Amino acid sequence: MSDEEEERAGRRNPSEADSGQGGLENEPLVVVREVPDESTGTLLRDFLKAQGIEAVAVPVQIPWFSTLESLHHGYWGRVEVLGKDADRARALIEEYLSAAPEQGPGEETA
Repeated sequence: MSDEEEERAGRRNPSEADSGQGGLENEPLVVVREVPDESTGTLLRDFLKAQGIEAVAVPVQIPWFSTLESLHHGYWGRVEVLGKDADRARALIEEYLSAAPEQGPGEETA
């Protein structure tokens, strides 16, 4: 009997159906970078997603006390990825942050 037939017969709970993610929903998240502000966290999260790595920007702040927590920790939050992607994500972030801007046509160097 197929999964669909079992589900229709009431023998299988729909919440137990395969999520199509191969069990990755249970893999722990790993911190790959601490960021000074929300815009940097969002920028790095979007950059990693564009590179095929699922990432989240997680603030350390507590609502109503955001400034205090940022001062206490010394940073706004963290960028986290799945453990299997951590090394690649760190390397991509380091390469991205160390890159020098390219000179456009007609631009002078400082």
